Amino acid sequence: MNPKEHAPCYIYDQAMIESACEELKKELPGFTFLYSIKANPFEPVVRTIASHGFGADAASWREVEESLTCGMTKEQIYFSAPGKSEQDLRNARGKCTIIADSLNELRLIQKIAEEHHTIETIGLRVHPLYTMGAGAVSASKFGVDLEQIDELKETLKQCPNIRIAGMHVHLRSQVLDAETIGQYYEDTMKTALLLKETCGIDMKFINFGSGIGTVYDAVKEKPVDLAALREKTAVLMEMNAGLGAKLIIETGRFVVCRAGKYVTPIIDKKVSHGTTYLIVANGLNGFLRPAIAALIANVAKGQPVGGMEPLFTNDNEFEIKVLNNCEETETVNVVGNLCTALDVIKNNITLNKAEPGDLIEISNAGSYAYPLTPVQFSSHTVPEQYLETPDGKLIEH
Repeated sequence: MNPKEHAPCYIYDQAMIESACEELKKELPGFTFLYSIKANPFEPVVRTIASHGFGADAASWREVEESLTCGMTKEQIYFSAPGKSEQDLRNARGKCTIIADSLNELRLIQKIAEEHHTIETIGLRVHPLYTMGAGAVSASKFGVDLEQIDELKETLKQCPNIRIAGMHVHLRSQVLDAETIGQYYEDTMKTALLLKETCGIDMKFINFGSGIGTVYDAVKEKPVDLAALREKTAVLMEMNAGLGAKLIIETGRFVVCRAGKYVTPIIDKKVSHGTTYLIVANGLNGFLRPAIAALIANVAKGQPVGGMEPLFTNDNEFEIKVLNNCEETETVNVVGNLCTALDVIKNNITLNKAEPGDLIEISNAGSYAYPLTPVQFSSHTVPEQYLETPDGKLIEH
């Protein structure tokens, strides 16, 4: 394909997505995988992932609907999000497994079940007594605190139309250390066994959440050692022997992040006080995350900054290049065409010497890219999205 005909646009590589799906299935047998729709809800991408047998981690009832549209069954879809309204629960009922996020949600589900004279089988999100890696347990808006187990038991007594059939825990994203991930999974398995023993929950499924990260900075980071993780999780299979639960991992951005790129044209070039600017179409309002990274770099002034997912991962999370064959290089500021000085993709970067009409390509645009971007800012033309098949065909929707 010729990107110039479509830019500004996102291009997702179907072959890379499929390869990542198969890698997870091969390296982590015994697990069921859910794709986090919010990472990239572009329908051709979701359909591709669904075709490999993956289910959905849905963060809204609309994502539940999209998952069904893209070929997933209701048994493969898990609706987990804090603050689900009564209408959200009504809309999703019967189309997925709802994961209750609070004691109040349990009461709402009970109310709806009573109205329909049904027994609703659901899951429960738990905020556990351990962390993922270093650090102390802290307050969270997610899940029911494990310290509230007595209150949970009392609430369940008041909800005779509810059957909890599984548990969900999610503490961190973008973890690359197999030892940390494996220990977290083991801690979660112990919590599931505790809940079964103390609350009589019949654990049909255990959702370990995400944690499997993807490499953003190829210089400083190494990919998750899936073979080491497989060895580490062997103990889970032994612990699960008495439960027979479905063991679930959310893929998060693992299958899509590196499969996406953002391409946008250079529309102007200028020099101001010795600084060369490449001005591109749809910078901040085409792909927000590079602008967030540039803003944090400006504020941090060289000091290390931890990840703030899903808006920021690290200070070198994108490869930016000019799509031309020029051998001469120059140091430039790549900026967008919005009427704000914050519309910066990258300052002080050395690239191939470019001219208006050339294209800028940004990597790692397959997840938390288009969905997070304020595409209506200044009412510019909205970037298109395409799934590129192995034979070069572009799928638009």
